[in-house]
Amino acid sequence: MTDVDRTDASVDGRVARRERNINTALDTVLEMFAEESLIPSIEQVSKRSGLSLRSLYRYFADPGELIESAIHRHRELMRDAGHLHKIGQGPLDRRIDDFAAMRLRLYERAGPVYRAAVHNAPNHPRVRDWLAVARDDLRDQFELQFALELGAVTTSDRQAGMSAGDVLFQFDTIDYLRRHRRYTIAETEAVLRSALEAILRP
Repeated sequence: MTDVDRTDASVDGRVARRERNINTALDTVLEMFAEESLIPSIEQVSKRSGLSLRSLYRYFADPGELIESAIHRHRELMRDAGHLHKIGQGPLDRRIDDFAAMRLRLYERAGPVYRAAVHNAPNHPRVRDWLAVARDDLRDQFELQFALELGAVTTSDRQAGMSAGDVLFQFDTIDYLRRHRRYTIAETEAVLRSALEAILRP
């Protein structure tokens, strides 16, 4: 191995180690979100992850950047988690069942980070923007899944149905049912299905 090869290998090793350490820190923040620690400090992340404060402050300028980076990492990891096969196709009963089950699965995986995003959004413009995009995406998905039914009514009824369905399946509503009403996953899914039936079959 030449001196150049050794130098390149050393640089590659440092880059890989830096990436591993950053991901370890971000995964630690995500774990803390799941435990309702919604504004973890760099000191807390250092203690829990085993990474030094010096290292963490090299990777992140402040706790805000650490939190934003963790939420962004989660967004990337969850990019395809809410995918619906053949969206908008098939009998209504099946589309309702598929949609309710999918949205609840997505909430169970993303709920803690969603709550952290809501909590941190007022002080972090990028998080606020990501949250707005996520909510719009959830609405758009609802509209695509039930476009046939929504398109078969008058404009005013369509707008009312769209708004009702959107509110019903946003994470805020599911969070209320799961955490505050203490419904089980099965009970929550049944509520979502029944309510959506009432919206789409008035």
